[in-house]
Amino acid sequence: MKKKIDGSVAVITGGAGGIGTAIARLFDQKGIRCALCDIDEKGLRKAGESLSTPPLLVTCDITDRKEIGRAIKKIRGHFGGIDILVNNAGIIVPSLFENCSYRDMDRQIAINLVGAMNFTREIIEPLKENGGGCIITTSSLAGIVPETHSAVYSATKFALRGFNLTLHIELKRHGIFVGTVFPDSIDTPMLRYEAAHGGSPLTFLSTPQKPEAVARAVYRAIAKRKIESYVPSFSATLPKILTCIPRFIPPIWGMLERSGVKKKLAYQREHGIGEDRP
Repeated sequence: MKKKIDGSVAVITGGAGGIGTAIARLFDQKGIRCALCDIDEKGLRKAGESLSTPPLLVTCDITDRKEIGRAIKKIRGHFGGIDILVNNAGIIVPSLFENCSYRDMDRQIAINLVGAMNFTREIIEPLKENGGGCIITTSSLAGIVPETHSAVYSATKFALRGFNLTLHIELKRHGIFVGTVFPDSIDTPMLRYEAAHGGSPLTFLSTPQKPEAVARAVYRAIAKRKIESYVPSFSATLPKILTCIPRFIPPIWGMLERSGVKKKLAYQREHGIGEDRP
């Protein structure tokens, strides 16, 4: 990949969301030209209006491989090449696994995991033809430690970690860098959705970070070739230690959940959110 990031072309999936928009804004400030991909046309237009340089807006369902192929063709035709892919699209449907419908299970796997794998697979040849590039995935701290009430979501994020670590090794020979960013709680509409729909108490243990913090971590991952990054930076220290001694996780998680319940209630009161219960 070119040494200068300024002037690069980046594709951002989930570009209409809070984190996707924050990444696009930072990239725009750094001189990176953006193509925003999302299934939400209205949200894409709103995100595009916040950039100083008009981005290319591409409506795309990342669970449809043909749509991804058409999107990449359109982006290459518009910019002449692609340097960076940010896999950022994702959803969560909170519930205990025993209550999770097959539809909700399939949707989370299709978007969070298979969708990211689809886009990554399609972008490899364009990056190789371009002489290299970067693939950065926005994951979650739930990809490091288990998140109760979100077993499927956590499974997809755990899988992405293994996928990206493997690709980091495999694609290095092509000059393609692969990294992953693991945010803790982030103040987005998705967090408020979790607060109202049975989200895990563990999600509310930490003070929510702003989407801009994730954007900065994504940019640093590209600029400094960081294989794994955490938001905030210290958030994974204890979780990574605990995953080495799994027998300690259940009792500690019980204590953390009790604390998380109190903080979740405080978050709901602060934002005027009432929780829907099945």
